[in-house]
Amino acid sequence: MASLPPAEPETRLDKIVRICFPMPLQLLAARTAFAALVLAVLIAAGAIAGVRLGYFAFAPTGHALMIPATLLGLVALLAALVWFRQAFVRNAGEGKRMGMIALLGSLVFLYPPLSYAWAGLTSPPIHDASSNPDDAPHFVALLKERPPGRDQAGFDGQRLIRFRGEEMTVAYALHEYYGVTQPRAKLMPGSPDPVKTLFWRCFETVKALGWTIVDYSEAEGRIEATARSFWFGEISDIVVRARAAGAIGARPDIRAASRTVEYDHGANLSLLEAFMKRI
Repeated sequence: MASLPPAEPETRLDKIVRICFPMPLQLLAARTAFAALVLAVLIAAGAIAGVRLGYFAFAPTGHALMIPATLLGLVALLAALVWFRQAFVRNAGEGKRMGMIALLGSLVFLYPPLSYAWAGLTSPPIHDASSNPDDAPHFVALLKERPPGRDQAGFDGQRLIRFRGEEMTVAYALHEYYGVTQPRAKLMPGSPDPVKTLFWRCFETVKALGWTIVDYSEAEGRIEATARSFWFGEISDIVVRARAAGAIGARPDIRAASRTVEYDHGANLSLLEAFMKRI
């Protein structure tokens, strides 16, 4: 009967790992990933619930709570990748349920905060955007809903910001980098009143986008509405204006401004883009 080959001697590294991690590394990684994911979800859920229920504001408290939640999500992802590598190399299934939940769950969990952070890096540092920054629409009914002293003078397109390594005005950044500021005049030779026709098209577009209409005036060509962010329910105030563009045309202008935050991470630009694509 053939004898079994002698076992390989234990290396110093193997001994250190065995002493420091008495539990198999694969199972330890799975449990660490799962625990980090659960804790990250609990912190994020607490931040969302606290802002939604009015216990504290998104800035700074809600935002601050999302930082450790995101870091824990990254820990969960890294630990889950360690588990996956160990499971693949060893062809073993220890901790497979916790490992798979942590791997897939961390990817899903990390998408919103990381995409929010990416938008912050690639969007101008503003909270107020308009498709016509040189002559933006003004809030009327919503003006009293906005915090005292905020945007009372109207849209400030000449405010200096630093974007993409350069100092520029808000109006320049919107004109130079975003297509929402391109002229969008609509020619309607068959309409007896192009402005009125466009006004009601804008009205239906605002409804279709799910925004809450607060006030409107057909005579002024003005529609005011609000939109809330998906997770934290942060409010953006919106005003749409329809006005004449030549004898047989009309032009829509839109402005969206955050009610409380100073830097919207591109949220209001997204509202402008959604409206312009539909209209």
